[in-house]
Formats: sequence, C-alpha cells, structure tokens
Amino acid sequence: MNTETPNPNLPVSPAATNWRLYMELLSLAAFVFPLGHIAGPLVLWLVKKDTIPEVDAEGKRVLNFNLSWTLWSIASCGLGFIAWVVIDIISILKAANREPFKHPWTIEFLK
Repeated sequence: MNTETPNPNLPVSPAATNWRLYMELLSLAAFVFPLGHIAGPLVLWLVKKDTIPEVDAEGKRVLNFNLSWTLWSIASCGLGFIAWVVIDIISILKAANREPFKHPWTIEFLK
C-alpha cells in the first residue's frame, strides 16, 4: 500500500501543481485508447521528472495508482473500474483545487 502522504506544508511551485493536474487528467485517456491511463501519465512523467522534483513524485503516485487499479479491475472482473473512475474524478478535482490527495489502495510499483 502507498504509505507516502503528501505534505501540504511544503512549498509547491504553481508549475508543479499544473503538471500534477495534467497527469491526473491524462488518466482519462483510458477512454480514448487502451491503456491510455498508463501511457499518458507515463509519457508526461518521463518528460518532466528530471526538471521538476514535484512532478517526479506525483508522476510515480499517479502511475502507481493507475497500475494498481488496473490489477484491481482485472481481479474483480471489471467492477474495480467503477471505483477507479470515481477516485480518478476526485483526484482531478483535488489537483485542480491544489489540495493534497492520497490515492487509496495503491501498490508502490515505482518508488
């Protein structure tokens, strides 16, 4: 499980919060092409991880979340997909409001 909690006391640049929102929104690419919820944030994370440290951490969180919920959806014969959509919408709203959010039931594949 993901035990890392975002620290709201750390200063985060406005650019980093915008990139966080972009990564969360790219999770919805699953509705455009298969595995888009992994490929979209992965490409953005690979491009920006070395330039903005906050993007590196958030990219790992988003990728871990999407990979985990892909596994949960397969294990539950697709029922986890509904939970993934709801949690993804909540995470997008939190990112848009610049609020910290810990993705639930996330396995840490990337550390």
